[in-house]
Amino acid sequence: MNTQTSIVRKTAWLHIIPQLLLMFALMVLVWKVFLPDDFRRASGYGAAIYLIYSFGSRALLLKNHRRGIYLLKRESHRDAIDEFRLSYDFLNKYPWLDKYRFITMLASSAISYREMALINIAYSHAQLNDEAAALQSYRTVLEVFPESEFAKSGIESLESEKT
Repeated sequence: MNTQTSIVRKTAWLHIIPQLLLMFALMVLVWKVFLPDDFRRASGYGAAIYLIYSFGSRALLLKNHRRGIYLLKRESHRDAIDEFRLSYDFLNKYPWLDKYRFITMLASSAISYREMALINIAYSHAQLNDEAAALQSYRTVLEVFPESEFAKSGIESLESEKT
């Protein structure tokens, strides 16, 4: 049976504004400093710099998170839990990276990567049929992120399966 693990994304649309301003600033910088006679080409280079920074920063800063997602898709949930724990620990050590992710990683996610890591740990436990660990993990999410819709619905789902 080939099951697809669904990926849920919530976008913080206001975070896109500083990202667009940064991309425009890079375009203008390249135009003024390096290519004053060719705004069109400078725009392309500015956009390319923006994309390289965006993908590069996420590849470096979120390597454990990305590996965890990869493992989830491969249904290797035990290994995914380890990767998400490493991701959470790293971002917990440097919380400003996650708090200002719309600039540090040019990510417009409405939920923090720390919250995502904890939710994915709970989800992985649920996929391993370890209900107790899944419930405890979802409760941990709610202790750290009291407004987490994903944790609330995860707990609701697990508790409804019991009845």
